[in-house]
Amino acid sequence: MIIETDRLTLAELQIEDAPFILELYNDPDFIKYIGDRNIHSIFDAEKFIKIGPQASYTENDHGLYKVSLKDHTPIGICGLLKRDELDDPDIGFAMLPKYRKSGYTFEASVAVLDDGRNRLGLNCIIAVTSPENKASIRLLNKLGMGFERMIQLAEIEYENKLFCING
Repeated sequence: MIIETDRLTLAELQIEDAPFILELYNDPDFIKYIGDRNIHSIFDAEKFIKIGPQASYTENDHGLYKVSLKDHTPIGICGLLKRDELDDPDIGFAMLPKYRKSGYTFEASVAVLDDGRNRLGLNCIIAVTSPENKASIRLLNKLGMGFERMIQLAEIEYENKLFCING
């Protein structure tokens, strides 16, 4: 599946995207704000793609997508995650440092939210972020999401902020 915006394409992650995933998931800001997902080799990245995004596409009809410029340069990920401990899917995103502050994350997130509502028929999409991640909080607010409460997720050692679409 491919979603297109004015400047981007969002497509399902493939095994050949492992080098890109390895780079993105080892970005110091990714580790600081999202966490170390123990992706330290191409093999780890391939395994992650198979048991994470690709399994989610099959089970949930959505997942994290590779975000690329129209020239096919991969710049980040954006998509919907289904966590066992949450009732609703949550939007997740991350961009390589070079592509931040260019509006790409907002553009990709709007497309993912639209796909969730229109193709998947989702009434509620949430977001979870670190309280220290000011850039993500600003983006979630810009997307029309408001802070609801603090939440403790099993795989994260500290409480996170839970956001929901306002109204």
